[in-house]
Amino acid sequence: MPSPGRHLLSIAVLLAACGTASAQSPLDFSGATETPEELIALYDAADGQCRLSTSDDVEIQVACVSRSIYGVALNAQDWCYGRETEANAEMEWHACAADSLRFPPVSVTYP
Repeated sequence: MPSPGRHLLSIAVLLAACGTASAQSPLDFSGATETPEELIALYDAADGQCRLSTSDDVEIQVACVSRSIYGVALNAQDWCYGRETEANAEMEWHACAADSLRFPPVSVTYP
């Protein structure tokens, strides 16, 4: 399995390449081949770099964007993070249910 850093670089390249189009499009991960366990590991790695950081370094910003993308990819596989009744500290990834929280859609705006 490639390292989280390689995935972050791949996402940065993907987002940069998307800048050549002239439309707004939500990212669709319904065809992703990663398992929920792999996506959770990638989410956790990106979250570890992003959470509580006040840095404007590109690497940190890519980690924060990546974390959101992994969250949306998990939603596409019907996995959610937390429930409406839980405090943040109690939230975990789980198969989505009626009271589950989903990530907001991620859109890329092209110039």
